[in-house]
Amino acid sequence: MERCPKRAGWRGEMQSISGRKREREAACQAAVKAKDFTAAAKAAADVADCAEILASRTTGVVAEAYAKEVESWRSFARKLEALKSGVAGHFAHNTPGGGLGTNRPTGDGDEWLVADKPDITFDDIAGMEEAKRIIDEMVLYPMKSPEKARALGLNPGGGVLLFGPPGTGKTMLGKAIADALDAPFYYASGADLRSKWYGESEQRLSRLMNAAKSQPVAVVFLDEVESLLPRRTEGSHAADNRVVTQFLSDIGGFKDSRNLLLVLGATNKPWDIDEAVFRTGRFDEKVYIAPPDFPARRKILELNLGNVSLEEDVDLDSLARNMEGASGSDVSAVVSAAKRSALARAIREDAVPVVTAEDFSEARRRIPLSITENILAPYMRFMEERF
Repeated sequence: MERCPKRAGWRGEMQSISGRKREREAACQAAVKAKDFTAAAKAAADVADCAEILASRTTGVVAEAYAKEVESWRSFARKLEALKSGVAGHFAHNTPGGGLGTNRPTGDGDEWLVADKPDITFDDIAGMEEAKRIIDEMVLYPMKSPEKARALGLNPGGGVLLFGPPGTGKTMLGKAIADALDAPFYYASGADLRSKWYGESEQRLSRLMNAAKSQPVAVVFLDEVESLLPRRTEGSHAADNRVVTQFLSDIGGFKDSRNLLLVLGATNKPWDIDEAVFRTGRFDEKVYIAPPDFPARRKILELNLGNVSLEEDVDLDSLARNMEGASGSDVSAVVSAAKRSALARAIREDAVPVVTAEDFSEARRRIPLSITENILAPYMRFMEERF
C-alpha cells in the first residue's frame, strides 16, 4: 500500500492522514460502482490502514470509532476480494460509513450537517494565530497527549466565541477545525434556528445539539449568535428568554459527556449577546478576529493567486501594504476582479492570460475596502468594557 503521507506537526499529520483516508474512501466507492472489485478491495484496505494509524494517534471515543472503522473496512475488503460478478448492487450502497468525517446522525438534526466534508485546512488560513493557538490548546493538544491532559483534569472540546468585523474568516476557521478533527461539521445561523411558532426555536436548537452529541467528535458552528442568543432585558420577548435558557442547558449538558464537542459561535455584534452566554462553561474562550495584517494579506493574495501567471510589474508586497483596512474577503475579491480583467484581455487579444499590475489597480478602484476606523471602534470598546 502507498502509506499515508506525513507532514510536520501532529495537526498537519492528522489532516494529511485524514485527507488520504477520504480520498481512498471515494476511490473505493467509485470502483464499486464501476464493478472493478480488485481496485475497490485495494482502496478499502488502504482506508482501513489509514483508520488504524488515526486510531493509534488518538484516544477515548475517537480512537474507539476509528478502531471500529478498521474492522468494518477490512471486512469489506475481504468481501470485495471474494465477490463474484453480478452482485455489485448489494455492495454499491453498503460501503462502510466513511468515518468520523462523514457519519450521519440517525435522528433529527441532520438538516444542519454539512454534507460535504470541509476541505479547508489551517494552512489555507492566513493570520488568526491567536485563534489557532486556542484551538490547539482546547482540542488538539488534549487529543495529542491524552495522558498529560488527564493528569491536569482537562478534556478536549468546549465553547469558543469568534467575534470581529464581517469578512474576516470566522466561518472559514470553523471549517478548518472540522477538517483537522476529521469531524462532522454542523452549521446553523440564528435565522435557521429561529421560528415564529411557540417553542419551535428551542426544539430546533435541541435537535441540533443532540445530533452533534450523538457523534464521537463533532464541530457545531453557530453563525449570527447575536440573533439566536440576544441580550435579555425587561422588555425582551419571552421566546428570546426561552432560547437562551435552552442553549445554556444544552451546552452545559456536554460537560459530563465522553464525546468531544467543539461549539463555535460567530458574531459581528458581540455586544448584543446575552451576558449569561459569556460565563464560564459556555463560551469559555472569546477570540477577536481582527482584519488581516500585512503578512496575512500577503498570504491571502498568494493563496488566491495560486499558480496564476503574473506580469513582472506585479509587486505583491506593495499591493498587500496598500490594502490596510481590507478584510480577507476584500483581498479575495480584488484578486478575483484582477483575474477577470486578465481573462477579458486575453480573449480580446487571443493571448495567454497574465495578470498585470494594472489589473490589480483597476480592481482596487472598483472594490472599496470595507473596514474603517468607525467600524473597528465598537469592537475596541467592547473588549475594554467586557474583558
